[in-house]
Amino acid sequence: MKQRPTGIIRTLPSLYNGSDDPKKSARIGYRRYVRAIRDLEAEKIPAIYIAMAQLPKVEVLHMYLLIEGQIRLRLNIVDYVPGTEQICWDNTIRQPRYWAICSLPVSRPPEEMKRRGFQGFRYTEELW
Repeated sequence: MKQRPTGIIRTLPSLYNGSDDPKKSARIGYRRYVRAIRDLEAEKIPAIYIAMAQLPKVEVLHMYLLIEGQIRLRLNIVDYVPGTEQICWDNTIRQPRYWAICSLPVSRPPEEMKRRGFQGFRYTEELW
Protein backbone atom coordinates (compact mmCIF):
# COMPACT_ATOMS: atom_id res chain seq x y z
CA MET A 1 0.00 0.00 0.00
CA LYS A 2 1.45 3.36 -1.04
CA GLN A 3 1.79 6.01 1.67
CA ARG A 4 0.06 9.35 1.26
CA PRO A 5 2.64 12.11 0.64
CA THR A 6 3.34 14.47 3.52
CA GLY A 7 5.40 17.01 1.60
CA ILE A 8 6.62 18.29 -1.71
CA ILE A 9 10.15 18.79 -2.98
CA ARG A 10 10.57 22.06 -4.86
CA THR A 11 13.63 22.58 -7.05
CA LEU A 12 14.83 26.16 -6.89
CA PRO A 13 17.11 27.79 -9.43
CA SER A 14 20.81 27.99 -8.73
CA LEU A 15 21.84 30.80 -6.44
CA TYR A 16 23.72 32.28 -9.42
CA ASN A 17 21.90 35.15 -11.10
CA GLY A 18 23.56 35.02 -14.51
CA SER A 19 25.73 38.10 -13.97
CA ASP A 20 28.87 38.55 -16.05
CA ASP A 21 30.83 37.82 -12.87
CA PRO A 22 29.61 34.38 -11.65
CA LYS A 23 31.51 34.65 -8.36
CA LYS A 24 29.85 37.97 -7.54
CA SER A 25 26.37 36.78 -8.56
CA ALA A 26 26.76 33.58 -6.53
CA ARG A 27 27.70 35.58 -3.46
CA ILE A 28 24.68 37.87 -3.84
CA GLY A 29 22.19 35.03 -4.32
CA TYR A 30 23.72 32.91 -1.58
CA ARG A 31 23.83 35.82 0.87
CA ARG A 32 20.17 36.65 0.23
CA TYR A 33 19.18 33.01 0.69
CA VAL A 34 21.14 32.70 3.97
CA ARG A 35 19.81 36.03 5.27
CA ALA A 36 16.21 35.06 4.54
CA ILE A 37 16.57 31.71 6.33
CA ARG A 38 18.32 33.33 9.32
CA ASP A 39 15.67 36.06 9.53
CA LEU A 40 12.94 33.41 9.45
CA GLU A 41 14.64 31.36 12.18
CA ALA A 42 15.10 34.51 14.31
CA GLU A 43 11.43 35.36 13.69
CA LYS A 44 12.37 38.70 12.11
CA ILE A 45 10.16 37.74 9.18
CA PRO A 46 7.00 35.63 9.42
CA ALA A 47 7.47 33.56 6.26
CA ILE A 48 9.34 32.90 3.03
CA TYR A 49 7.53 32.86 -0.30
CA ILE A 50 8.42 30.11 -2.79
CA ALA A 51 7.31 30.40 -6.43
CA MET A 52 4.93 27.71 -7.68
CA ALA A 53 3.63 27.16 -11.22
CA GLN A 54 0.77 25.01 -9.90
CA LEU A 55 -0.71 23.94 -6.59
CA PRO A 56 -0.48 20.45 -5.15
CA LYS A 57 -3.68 18.44 -5.54
CA VAL A 58 -2.90 16.58 -2.32
CA GLU A 59 -2.80 18.58 0.89
CA VAL A 60 0.73 18.43 2.30
CA LEU A 61 2.42 19.95 5.35
CA HIS A 62 6.07 20.31 4.32
CA MET A 63 8.13 21.80 1.54
CA TYR A 64 11.66 20.54 0.99
CA LEU A 65 13.95 22.91 -0.91
CA LEU A 66 16.24 21.30 -3.48
CA ILE A 67 18.99 23.72 -4.47
CA GLU A 68 21.99 22.85 -6.63
CA GLY A 69 21.50 19.10 -6.31
CA GLN A 70 20.93 18.90 -2.55
CA ILE A 71 17.92 19.06 -0.31
CA ARG A 72 18.81 21.96 1.96
CA LEU A 73 15.75 22.60 4.15
CA ARG A 74 12.30 21.57 5.23
CA LEU A 75 9.73 24.26 5.96
CA ASN A 76 6.05 24.15 6.89
CA ILE A 77 3.59 25.25 4.23
CA VAL A 78 1.13 27.74 5.71
CA ASP A 79 -0.87 28.76 2.65
CA TYR A 80 -0.81 29.54 -1.06
CA VAL A 81 -1.54 32.97 -2.55
CA PRO A 82 -1.86 34.24 -6.13
CA GLY A 83 1.46 35.25 -7.69
CA THR A 84 2.65 38.84 -7.74
CA GLU A 85 5.87 40.21 -9.20
CA GLN A 86 8.80 39.94 -6.75
CA ILE A 87 12.61 40.11 -6.80
CA CYS A 88 13.99 36.72 -5.76
CA TRP A 89 17.23 35.65 -4.01
CA ASP A 90 19.08 35.37 -7.30
CA ASN A 91 18.06 38.96 -8.20
CA THR A 92 15.67 37.68 -10.87
CA ILE A 93 12.19 39.19 -11.07
CA ARG A 94 9.53 36.47 -11.04
CA GLN A 95 5.76 36.45 -11.18
CA PRO A 96 4.63 32.86 -10.69
CA ARG A 97 1.03 31.72 -10.79
CA TYR A 98 1.21 31.10 -7.03
CA TRP A 99 3.43 31.71 -4.02
CA ALA A 100 3.70 29.03 -1.33
CA ILE A 101 3.96 30.73 2.06
CA CYS A 102 6.44 28.72 4.13
CA SER A 103 7.25 29.23 7.80
CA LEU A 104 8.88 27.74 10.87
CA PRO A 105 10.15 25.36 11.89
CA VAL A 106 13.20 25.26 9.62
CA SER A 107 14.70 21.81 9.62
CA ARG A 108 17.91 20.67 7.93
CA PRO A 109 18.63 17.10 6.83
CA PRO A 110 20.62 15.03 9.32
CA GLU A 111 22.96 14.00 6.49
CA GLU A 112 23.63 15.16 2.94
CA MET A 113 20.72 14.37 0.62
CA LYS A 114 21.62 14.57 -3.05
CA ARG A 115 18.82 14.62 -5.63
CA ARG A 116 18.56 15.48 -9.29
CA GLY A 117 16.73 18.68 -10.07
CA PHE A 118 13.43 18.75 -11.95
CA GLN A 119 10.83 21.27 -13.01
CA GLY A 120 7.94 22.06 -10.70
CA PHE A 121 7.57 19.93 -7.59
CA ARG A 122 7.35 16.28 -6.62
CA TYR A 123 5.38 14.67 -3.83
CA THR A 124 7.33 12.86 -1.14
CA GLU A 125 6.90 11.09 2.14
CA GLU A 126 8.63 12.54 5.19
CA LEU A 127 12.39 12.47 4.49
CA TRP A 128 13.57 13.02 8.07
